[in-house]
Amino acid sequence: MRSNTFNFLIFLALATGLGGLFWYADRVGWLPKPVPQKELTEEEKAASKAKDEEAAKKREAEAQAKKDAEPPQPAAVPVPSAPVNIELIPLGGEGFYNRLLLSTRGGGIQQIMLPEFLESDRLGREVKHPDGRPVPLFLVPGTVTQRGMYLKEPFDIPDLKPGPITLTEASNLTEPSYTLFHYPTPEDKNPDPFLGTVNWRTDGPKVLPTGEHQATFEADLDEPYFITIRKIYTLAPKDYHVGLRIEIVKRPGTARAKFRYQISGPRGMPVDGEWYASVSRVSLVGWETPKGALKREYEDAATIAINRGGEKFEVGENRLKYAAIATQYFASALAPDNGTEKDKNARNPFPYVRSTTEVPFDKLADKNTPQFEDITFRVVCEVEVGPEKPVSHNFAIYNGPSKVRLLKLLEGDRAVDPGLVDHYLNDLGLKTITDYRSPTTLGLIADKIFWSDIIIMFTNVMHGLLYAIHLVFGDWALSIIGLTVMVRLLLFLPSRKQTQMNLRMMEVQKKLQPEIEKLKEKYKDDFHTFNREKTRLMMQNGFNPFAMMGGCLLLFAQMPIMMGLYFCLQESVFFRLEPFLWINNLSAPDMTVWWSEKIPYLSTPENVGSFYYLGPFLNVLPICAVSLMMYQQAKMMPPPTDEQMAAQQRMMKIMMIVIAVMFYKVAAGLALYFIISSLWGIMERRLIPKASDKPAGDGGVISTDGKPESTEPKPKGMLGRFKERMQQKMEELQKQAEQQSARQHRNDPNRSNPIRKDKRKRKK
Repeated sequence: MRSNTFNFLIFLALATGLGGLFWYADRVGWLPKPVPQKELTEEEKAASKAKDEEAAKKREAEAQAKKDAEPPQPAAVPVPSAPVNIELIPLGGEGFYNRLLLSTRGGGIQQIMLPEFLESDRLGREVKHPDGRPVPLFLVPGTVTQRGMYLKEPFDIPDLKPGPITLTEASNLTEPSYTLFHYPTPEDKNPDPFLGTVNWRTDGPKVLPTGEHQATFEADLDEPYFITIRKIYTLAPKDYHVGLRIEIVKRPGTARAKFRYQISGPRGMPVDGEWYASVSRVSLVGWETPKGALKREYEDAATIAINRGGEKFEVGENRLKYAAIATQYFASALAPDNGTEKDKNARNPFPYVRSTTEVPFDKLADKNTPQFEDITFRVVCEVEVGPEKPVSHNFAIYNGPSKVRLLKLLEGDRAVDPGLVDHYLNDLGLKTITDYRSPTTLGLIADKIFWSDIIIMFTNVMHGLLYAIHLVFGDWALSIIGLTVMVRLLLFLPSRKQTQMNLRMMEVQKKLQPEIEKLKEKYKDDFHTFNREKTRLMMQNGFNPFAMMGGCLLLFAQMPIMMGLYFCLQESVFFRLEPFLWINNLSAPDMTVWWSEKIPYLSTPENVGSFYYLGPFLNVLPICAVSLMMYQQAKMMPPPTDEQMAAQQRMMKIMMIVIAVMFYKVAAGLALYFIISSLWGIMERRLIPKASDKPAGDGGVISTDGKPESTEPKPKGMLGRFKERMQQKMEELQKQAEQQSARQHRNDPNRSNPIRKDKRKRKK
């Protein structure tokens, strides 16, 4: 308060001084005076207006005379832009896990289809043809998709066929993916778009004796490079990657020169269920440190779109493992595929990687939903090319589930070679697409204490357990129920013990309520003393404060399992579009009742992504799950003994409401887990009999006046003895605190001292 008064006085003094200085400067003539304008008469105003009109007529007459003197010009006829003829070349066919359409424009990939997975719309529902046939997933559609305002719109199925296509301004083709651009000079910062827009020469697709499909494209660069560039695509039937070999050949008779080129990533990858998706599109860069540790860089679409580009990631002394664009369930990645140890130890030719938004620079990103803007990556490569030997780089373009490990679980006609999956995970480093810490500060802390490693381990265990249970039940929802029962059986003994402790605590507090009221009245002005005496009273009547820690420990023990299952449901493509009862998609909310997209704040499209946005559906499973949690909490929560405890319980109820809002758009499979787990806890509570609370002494409640010795049997087992020792330790600490408080009271300088008073009287 004194500080604010002092500041106000200083401000008042400065304001008064400046005001007086301004007044004095105005009086002595230091400030410029305004020059008064002479008032014109009516005759002068009319003369000035007539003069201005005469000058305007003169200028108009001169312009007309000049125009009449010029020869007539023919009317301009708009010249239509010449259509560009391109050709789409198929790669892969029946029985292939990847099917592609390559484009002669830029020698890139126009479309990527994954026939083993199904297409989903913006609401998170399965897409079907008009005749009822399911639509395979188009990981890269190759056509322009108009994203309308509302989610409930007809899905435009990409309809591209192999063969020649005339490209006009009205064409709905997007730019090809994985195109190549060159830099005019090695020092230029911006690439030349020539190689990405020109038609490359090709001899069409070929079928190799091994059964692989292959297509080769060529393009020439003249001065100053004089090189020929080849792009060779190779695709095997049971692979989830496309081999890409880039060869740069210097023409004979030319000198060696440095050459820089850039490879762009995929475009237009779809997002499942925009209204509930926790991940839209993200850009990932994986690398390996000189010590062999795998690392990852993460940028989301919203950040890239708002900043009109991502951060430039300098590879430096590290080795680039991959660059990828990933959605919640699928990824498309470019990974250098060095087959020999000699190639692995060669100089790293990739100086940096940068993510970019595909929104044209003359258009701004949507400020309401920047997370849905299209993004891609751009990998820069530097080489030195000579006429004696061509330079070649091998890449693997992976197109499949973001959780690459799940490919090992596919069986039958969908089975993938386990050795190939290990190559994806370890050699290409694609396991860090999902198996890596969160990019937040909290994720960094969790990584330092190895919590991220524990969660990753449990997530992978959940994937394996769920798939093993699915082999028995044949249904993914029943597999979740079976896994929930397994988890609860595993935690049955500690959970039962904790439930008994909670019941005993509730009985003790209920019987001690009159004594606690007496303490409250006695120490109504001293909260700390009241709290200390209440704790002592409860401990004398058999209440162990360390039993309260059991619930936290039990919850902590379940956290890796719950978080592992949560991430399992978020990653697994097996739950995607899997039906159960009225639920169409276990990886999405249950979407029981459509309540439109016109409810203010709750479901309007402009609020997508906000905290209070609930979506266009009424979801029943999250409401049931949270209601069961609140019921279980109410039954297990002891009655409040003081105002502080009552306030804590009120805060917990408010937090449950907040959790309900956050939980509303959770996947139906995860909501099913919480429902079964809560029902198990409620039945467990019903089956456990109430603990007979017999306090110390003769079985009655020990009051605050008496302290009879306990006649309870000594605890058995190591855990019981540990609890007894901890309780004794608590009692000793309580006594020490009381002694310390008494000493402070004796040493209080403000306390009246009769001896000191006598000494003062004698001195007088």
